[in-house]
Amino acid sequence: MGADQARSGRSIWTAIATVVSVQLAVLGYIVFDRVRLLSAGREIVLDVVPVDPRSLFRGDYVILSYDISQISSALLEGKPAKGAPLFVTIGQDAADKWHVSRVGAEMVVPATPEAGTAPAGKQVVLKARSDAWRSPAIGGRAGPIFARYGIESYFVPEGQGLALEKLVGEKKIKAVVAVGRDGTAALKGLMVDGKLVYREPLI
Repeated sequence: MGADQARSGRSIWTAIATVVSVQLAVLGYIVFDRVRLLSAGREIVLDVVPVDPRSLFRGDYVILSYDISQISSALLEGKPAKGAPLFVTIGQDAADKWHVSRVGAEMVVPATPEAGTAPAGKQVVLKARSDAWRSPAIGGRAGPIFARYGIESYFVPEGQGLALEKLVGEKKIKAVVAVGRDGTAALKGLMVDGKLVYREPLI
């Protein structure tokens, strides 16, 4: 009986150790993946539009929106399944502004861009989510697509949220974003008047 209890106890501890090891491995992969994205992802700079400057629960923060957050449904190719990710191709113009050129269910980077569009080197594909891949019709026409890229919130030191909101309102804030090969985006920091003032830690 004692031997059986000992074996049972060892089995329980082995199971616990296995679960903990798996959880640590998953956590380690998540951290590694984020560090790799922030350090090696392609860097782009996006103009910011403010939405909400404060959080009552975790200091100050800014909810960020971008010109590429609201997309014309005319740019949507095909009919992506609801809940599936969208892949948004953006191109950079002569003024270094980013504009959406395509939205679809698959990642497609044109090898030979169409006439009048940004060259391939100035195109980036972002993975996005939308609660509804196509908004309700407005006046008989499909409304815009509201895309989320995972770069819509940024925490800043307590007491600085309102000051940052003011700067955004003055169009002085830009977001520095890292983009991975799979289209995943992560905020690296915020710039004021071309100077990096907030930097996201790697861990």
